[in-house]
Amino acid sequence: MAQSPVTAVEISDNAKLGKISATMASQVTCPKSCPLYNNGCYAQSGRANLTTSRLNSSETKFPLAVMKIHAEKIRQLSGRRMLRLNVVGDCDFDEGAKILAQAAKEHTEKCGMPVFTYTHGHETKRESWGSISVLRSCETFGQVKKAHEDGFAAAMVVDTHDSPNAVKHEGFTIIPCPQQTGKAANCASCKLCSQGDKLHSKKAVIAFAIHGTRAKRAKEVLNSIHNPVSQVA
Repeated sequence: MAQSPVTAVEISDNAKLGKISATMASQVTCPKSCPLYNNGCYAQSGRANLTTSRLNSSETKFPLAVMKIHAEKIRQLSGRRMLRLNVVGDCDFDEGAKILAQAAKEHTEKCGMPVFTYTHGHETKRESWGSISVLRSCETFGQVKKAHEDGFAAAMVVDTHDSPNAVKHEGFTIIPCPQQTGKAANCASCKLCSQGDKLHSKKAVIAFAIHGTRAKRAKEVLNSIHNPVSQVA
């Protein structure tokens, strides 16, 4: 049987997510502009890499085709649980985002459960994502500001959390991921990232500390972004 480029699970066994539904897609859907692509991505570390490698082995290599398969996988879920899209994978073009948005709308219409995700697809328009709570993934505060201007809530990767408490910075409120700081058991109980439009209106940014078995490499990448001069030698 041919390997699908997308998988969907009704109830995740991921401790960080908790008992919610989740989808994972081949990395052919990831924008190559993502600085962590093949370079410290958490999806290519530990147990997650087993799933990532399997999805990447699919013969379906066209992102649009993957989005259509992804939408059908979403439709096969019961809709009784909150849904995290793209634990692995992404979408960096508007047509694909609209396809996912329609399937996500149908998911929410079943039982009222929200759908959320993160994207390095910085060229996509917010309206293309429909009712999906989508946080734009950022590595710099300049990207956070641009995300807000474009109508997106933002998620920012950081080296580590200095404190579990929110801090103000240039008019934004930076909230360390409650699951990572112990304020919430998992995404199922937290739900902050499923409220993207509310986060955007309040200029709230979710900060995620680098994690995974490739964290060391990811931290090096983040440091090179923030301190480019120190990398020249």
